[in-house]
Amino acid sequence: MNTETETTKTLRRDAAENRERVLGAARSSFAEHGLDVGMDEIARRAGVGVGTIYRRFPSKEHLISAVAAETTDSLRTVLVDSLALKDPSEGFRAWLFGIGQLQLEHRGFLSRLMDVTDEAVRVDLDEMSRKLLRQAQASGAIRHDITYEDLMVFFWSLRGVIERTWERAPRAWRRFAELYLASLRPGAPALEQPPITL
Repeated sequence: MNTETETTKTLRRDAAENRERVLGAARSSFAEHGLDVGMDEIARRAGVGVGTIYRRFPSKEHLISAVAAETTDSLRTVLVDSLALKDPSEGFRAWLFGIGQLQLEHRGFLSRLMDVTDEAVRVDLDEMSRKLLRQAQASGAIRHDITYEDLMVFFWSLRGVIERTWERAPRAWRRFAELYLASLRPGAPALEQPPITL
């Protein structure tokens, strides 16, 4: 047995486990206390020293960016799973409620949740979102005068609902989402105001 090789593997495994603990602690800390939470608190939750965090993340902004990258992966998963549903109406609903759930889980991180800095990734997520809307409209589940921009405004609004209600009523956002979804169904009067341009 090569003791040096085994030791190296153990150190790498320990480093990877520490990184995951730090990211997990950062996610929960940001969700509960926002981005102003101290690195000492994150280290305490992770069960590591502050120095361990700084060895892997040179600054707090690096740690925030790492958590943001994870949330981008989660956004993609919601979109992919929603598109995989055979019923476009169910896919659209799964998308709206999936993003809502992500916002709830990252409620102290909402200012960065939809902040996708990689242009190629952003375009890809954007295209999947637009496809979900087109499919739902083509199926007759969603009125045809609704635009992608309307949906982005909904997600911005949902952020405010979650921030105001999550402590007392963590599921209140779902009622708001249901009301919004009901307003998107065909049959309502035409909208007088044009959509905003993003």
